Amino acid sequence: MNELTDLPELRDLFADKPHPTADRLAPARTALLAEARTKRRPWTRTRTVGLRRLMLAGGLVAAMAGGVIAVQTLTPSAPASAADVLRLAAEAATATQWPEPRDDQYLHYERIAYTRSENGVPNVGPRHITGEVWESVDGSRPGLLWNKPAKSIPHGNEYRELLTRCPGHPDRPTYADLRGWPTDQEQLRHKLAERGNHPAGNKDTAAQTWNGAVRVLGTPVPPTLQAAIFEIAATLPGIEMEELKDATGRSGIAVTRVDSEGRESLIFDKSSYVFLGGQELVPGRGRELWSMTRPRIADALPAWSTSVKQRGCV
Repeated sequence: MNELTDLPELRDLFADKPHPTADRLAPARTALLAEARTKRRPWTRTRTVGLRRLMLAGGLVAAMAGGVIAVQTLTPSAPASAADVLRLAAEAATATQWPEPRDDQYLHYERIAYTRSENGVPNVGPRHITGEVWESVDGSRPGLLWNKPAKSIPHGNEYRELLTRCPGHPDRPTYADLRGWPTDQEQLRHKLAERGNHPAGNKDTAAQTWNGAVRVLGTPVPPTLQAAIFEIAATLPGIEMEELKDATGRSGIAVTRVDSEGRESLIFDKSSYVFLGGQELVPGRGRELWSMTRPRIADALPAWSTSVKQRGCV
């Protein structure tokens, strides 16, 4: 804005106009609100930048004088594709950061799993289990699993188990390991494909990358890495969008990929796009839904863990 020219022009424009009152400005307010709700009209080439500024300033002055300011709020449109869902999930992941744990601490969270038969698969569920987990950040100390029966099955199987990593055994990466993973797209894509290539080695690269992403996302992942994984998954062929319920019964929006081994889905909150969990549907093995709560940080295992016996390494 050029105060030396625009302000005098603004003063001269309203010099011969009557003093604004609520009654006089009512039609202008109505017109302004109506204009705000319509598609913005392009400016003609003959109008100058100075006039554009002047008219905008005049409209703002009129609205303020009448005690009304029209504010346009934009509501994001619904995602048009599975790739859009994953990109929105990446934004949500970086917007919901949690405190960064130390290597000597634990991540404490719940993992809920629900299994049931599909198309007459024998010997499968229904089974609903809640597991309360204390996971060592760097894997140097035993973790703890408290497997609780569902409320609908009061006499179901309940057990508590110390989780110790087997020495020298290639296990899933710890949270501390994941903090060191690259977020560069090409490097991370290679890491995910490596994870998804085990144990079968005949999958195509896209299937390996998708399976690796699903496996890594089954435990807490640093938010920036989670976002980078969603961005990579959004570029994979064969993904589709559908509506699914997670293991807790919440209705969500899912991104699903189908290959020769079955259907695997990632499920997100419908409004916030926060990651809720996943679903695996394998021919001959039924359907499994799982959800995971946001982790909290703990300095130590609960006191009762001293009475839990170790059943071996995992």
